[in-house]
Amino acid sequence: MRAGLFPILMVYLLAGVTGAACKLKIGVAESFLSNVESALDKTNLTGKITVVTLDTANGTSSLGDINKLYSDAVDENLHAIVGPFNAALDMIAESLNTIYLCTTYEASRTKRANTFEMLPYSQWVAQAILDLLASFKWTEIAFFHDDDNAMHLLEHLVNNRSVIVRAWQLDWRASRKDLKAALVEMRGMGVENIVVVMNKFNTRKILYEALQLAMLSTPPHEWVFYDPGLESKNEFTKYEKINVNFTILSLVEFNNTLGFKAPLSLEDALTSDALQHLYSSYSNVTASAALTNTSLTSDEMTSAMIDAMQKSQEFGHTGLLTFDDNRQRTELILSLTAVLGDISYSRGIWFSHPPALVPLLNLNTAVFPISPSAPFPLQGRVLKVVAILEAPFVMLKKDQEGKKGNDRFYGYSVDLLDEIAQMLDFEYELYLVQDGKFGREQTSGKWNGVVGELIAGNASLSVAPLSINANRERVIDFTKPFMTRHISVLLHIPQYKSSFFQFLSPFSTLVWIVIILAFLVMSLFLYTLEAIDRALDHTLKDKPRASMKESFWFSFGSLLQGSTDPIAFSLPGRILTSAWWFFALVLVSSYTANLAAFLTIRKINTPIDSLTDLTRQDDIKYGTVKDSGITNFFEQTSIDYFSKMWAEMSEMEQDSMVENMDEAIEKVKEGSYAFFWDTASIKYLTSIDCDLMEIGPPFDPKGIGIGVPTGASYVDQLSLAILSLSDSSRLQDLENKYVSGERVERRSEKGTWEK
Repeated sequence: MRAGLFPILMVYLLAGVTGAACKLKIGVAESFLSNVESALDKTNLTGKITVVTLDTANGTSSLGDINKLYSDAVDENLHAIVGPFNAALDMIAESLNTIYLCTTYEASRTKRANTFEMLPYSQWVAQAILDLLASFKWTEIAFFHDDDNAMHLLEHLVNNRSVIVRAWQLDWRASRKDLKAALVEMRGMGVENIVVVMNKFNTRKILYEALQLAMLSTPPHEWVFYDPGLESKNEFTKYEKINVNFTILSLVEFNNTLGFKAPLSLEDALTSDALQHLYSSYSNVTASAALTNTSLTSDEMTSAMIDAMQKSQEFGHTGLLTFDDNRQRTELILSLTAVLGDISYSRGIWFSHPPALVPLLNLNTAVFPISPSAPFPLQGRVLKVVAILEAPFVMLKKDQEGKKGNDRFYGYSVDLLDEIAQMLDFEYELYLVQDGKFGREQTSGKWNGVVGELIAGNASLSVAPLSINANRERVIDFTKPFMTRHISVLLHIPQYKSSFFQFLSPFSTLVWIVIILAFLVMSLFLYTLEAIDRALDHTLKDKPRASMKESFWFSFGSLLQGSTDPIAFSLPGRILTSAWWFFALVLVSSYTANLAAFLTIRKINTPIDSLTDLTRQDDIKYGTVKDSGITNFFEQTSIDYFSKMWAEMSEMEQDSMVENMDEAIEKVKEGSYAFFWDTASIKYLTSIDCDLMEIGPPFDPKGIGIGVPTGASYVDQLSLAILSLSDSSRLQDLENKYVSGERVERRSEKGTWEK
């Protein structure tokens, strides 16, 4: 029994003596010294490993500095160098035949004989991501990365035909502007699943910008992060009030008892594993040498340690430590952590070489603590809201130059937004779209106006009176309509011109001519009858004789119902006079009635009475605002006379189309111009301006809704708020307040609408 134990005891005793005489000595860059000291404490290797500090501050600046670093390494007789990749240390390790345990990816490009890479193959990480995407049934992803190492992952993902990859490479410290632009571009492509391989600084920024763009909640957006050391763990837990769907792949194991906390950072975990594996291999080599009483040279020690590190296996903080002939790790175990709202849990595990009958990807049952349909919360947020000046929806106050922010505006949409903001407990900043357009797709494929602002992510919603149509619905989302808009025509009321000869208006020119002729004929006949009768009847010689002058005066006086002496004494003359008096009675009565009507009623003769009349004339031009929903209607309509109108408007675009409503009103007031626009706005304009009139009937009914970026889940909250306001008749109150013209407003000389 004692004889059997003696050799074993001698081996351990000799190993202890050898270790005491020559400790494991490693070289560490000065900038990495604190990490190594921390790892020694956590692995209980303090006192067992001698750490030599290598000054690499100027190690790559000149040949002299590298030679100085080389001499220091030779004097110390190092067994290994540990830390991030450094070109100078890499050359020295190869020259001295010293082991270099690299904790970063850069060493994989050098293919050195003595360099051990602590990080796993990138193709394994890519395969883990692909397996996860397949389990989620994702067929298209957006891939965001910020360093060249992630390019290896991207290469493997792109080469796989099962998923479409759209990639964005950003700077190591990308600006929020660049990250926002990338997210907006991604959203414009309709991609909803995102894979992020970025440092914690960029991860923090992209999550913040995604929050502002309402792209965190699920549905529709889902996120996968490759964060080997859970460096961004604090960023993932900031959104407990949002129904987020984050899945994090990491080398560092998720600790279910401590919650979502990594025991070590990736750098510390890799360093600890490197030191532990290095020390175990060194102990095995020295023990074996002591057992055989063999003295190893420096090169022999290095070869023996390399062989031991490649053959031995050890489980560390980053999984199983095994290396192949290329000094790269042959095993990879990735932990999957799920974050949903305010909870996190272990989602599963992925093996590069799973045990028998175990699949590569093992997923735990998914947990859904929040309803998948839970909306993105608006509570407590400050939203950017884009608007356009359009009476009566958004107008400027008279004293707006002395005001700032939201206080400058009033109108139907502003009051509606105030009601919704109060119901959903959020604040907003209202701003006007710069180009003054509603939004239309340009030849370049980009959208301008209010729609373009929503697509670009500059605004969270719009309060412009955007009509809901198929083209806009393709690029943005709408709430339930808060108003139904029709199209009608705005015209200028023809001006009534007074004249000194207005008394002639009751009769036409032909009637006046007939009256004059009747007056002359009557006078001549009366004179002739009286003269003939006086010549035949001698009893009339004593009566006054009617001259030609008196005949005319008598006829004129009778016509005006004046008092004149009778001049007809003969029977024919009296019969003629009686007929003339009856004629004068009817004539004067008709004239008086018509004159009274002309003086009290101003008759309006409109150039057109209906929409179809516009296509039958050439004097009045007609049009609408460029890049508006009404323009879209005319362009796509299949109704004949509307198509004809669009052809004429397109042909005479300079005379027909206007930039905004103010320009249209000026053209209407100048005359010979008809303006197609929303009935709500036209009713408001005609109620405050008596020179304008509306021509119907209204046509093309469409809903007006609040626009939001596509995929924004808070659209349901806004829709419910609108329906609630409709049920309480608040929407009708606002329509009566503004559209019906109950408020008293006027137009300033500058063309803006004032209170």
